[in-house]
Amino acid sequence: MPERLRKITLFLFCACIVTIGVSVSLSQGFLILAFITSLFSSKTPGFWKEPVILIALLFFGWYLTDFLIHGLREESFSTYTKTAFNAELKDIFLFAGLIVAWSLKKEEFPTVFQALTILFWILLVTGFLSSFSHVRLSRLISDLYRDSPNWKFTHPMGQIGGLPLFLPIGLMNTHLTFGGLLQFFFPVPMFLFLKSLFDKKGKEIIYRGIILLFFLYVVFLNNARSSVIGALFSSLTAFIVLGPIRKELPTTKILLIAGGALLTLALIGVGLSFTEAGQKITDPLFGKEKHTDAGRTFIWDSTFPLIEKNPIAGIGPGNYNREIEKSRLEHSEKYRELYYFYQTTQKGHAHNDYFHLFAVFGFPAIFLFITLGTFLYQRLLNSNLPYQQSLYFFGISGFFLSGLFQCYFQDDEVVILFWILCGFLLRTTKDFSKPTA
Repeated sequence: MPERLRKITLFLFCACIVTIGVSVSLSQGFLILAFITSLFSSKTPGFWKEPVILIALLFFGWYLTDFLIHGLREESFSTYTKTAFNAELKDIFLFAGLIVAWSLKKEEFPTVFQALTILFWILLVTGFLSSFSHVRLSRLISDLYRDSPNWKFTHPMGQIGGLPLFLPIGLMNTHLTFGGLLQFFFPVPMFLFLKSLFDKKGKEIIYRGIILLFFLYVVFLNNARSSVIGALFSSLTAFIVLGPIRKELPTTKILLIAGGALLTLALIGVGLSFTEAGQKITDPLFGKEKHTDAGRTFIWDSTFPLIEKNPIAGIGPGNYNREIEKSRLEHSEKYRELYYFYQTTQKGHAHNDYFHLFAVFGFPAIFLFITLGTFLYQRLLNSNLPYQQSLYFFGISGFFLSGLFQCYFQDDEVVILFWILCGFLLRTTKDFSKPTA
């Protein structure tokens, strides 16, 4: 019976990974079932000795402590509980992804890597197809069985050679969420191509080169600059580990190829700038302000007073929208010429993971979050996983950088994959890795 339960857990966990690119509700359902069945399986030793896990537990422990601090001040604790768990506290349940990944056996690793590969292909294929569809792909599916209140159409990106292109979002609802998922996989096609290039495998060079070109097309047309910044940093981390540290790639040649690639991309960007779709892609990358950029400054400007007034315990989970409205109103009354902008910029989160955590949970949360990122980065530098398997984890490092411009840690679709990759990194390096740096 325990062995059968393990197989069921593995199936549910892989189903959770694969469906991340399809439906977050479906993925979360599989994760909950996988977590429940994993409770009856044998446990991997060392859970309480793993520094990253201890930091994560302290992080969420502060979440709950802060919730109680603010909850006891509310008139209705039950109402506040519902509000808090519909907001930031719901992320605690996604931490189950790390716990299930930690319980895996070594012989189950290849199956999980296959699931991650399938997720990569789902993101790539749906992203490519959605770039030619004026209707959101998710609506094409959901409209078959229910009426959806969500906006049906996606954003046009102009035309190239008479071919209309649209913002690729796959099966997601926003291009930022889709970009957040893509950035985890950015090093995979790039460094697989480089490996085949240096190994001089002709057929693999062509095959992996085509995959890389399609992936870059989806990433740059998606135009989520925060995720692109994170993806580039993830690639830099991969280069540092696979080049100078582990010497699996020739450092000098990589630098020459990187320089050539940047020059090529710059020339392509100049060429694309003469087309409508190209301008929408290249202009923001070269510094032109998008309509959302100014909005961020108003959001951040309204968030800073919340941090200043509540530096230790923050404003409490679930309270951001309520408190930011007060801050916006004060600023709009003080700067009346900017009233319209303070009142119309997007609400919901601070568009910066660090500002949001500081505002909601105070200094302990932001300190533990940065500490978590530091320990994970150290683990990435010291990992000695096989070349291809290690590529799936470098995106973790970029996640902490892309969070400077977007609240990816508040995005269920993105953070569920983050915790799964974190747990899988800790589990695989426990069995395979020896310190190298």
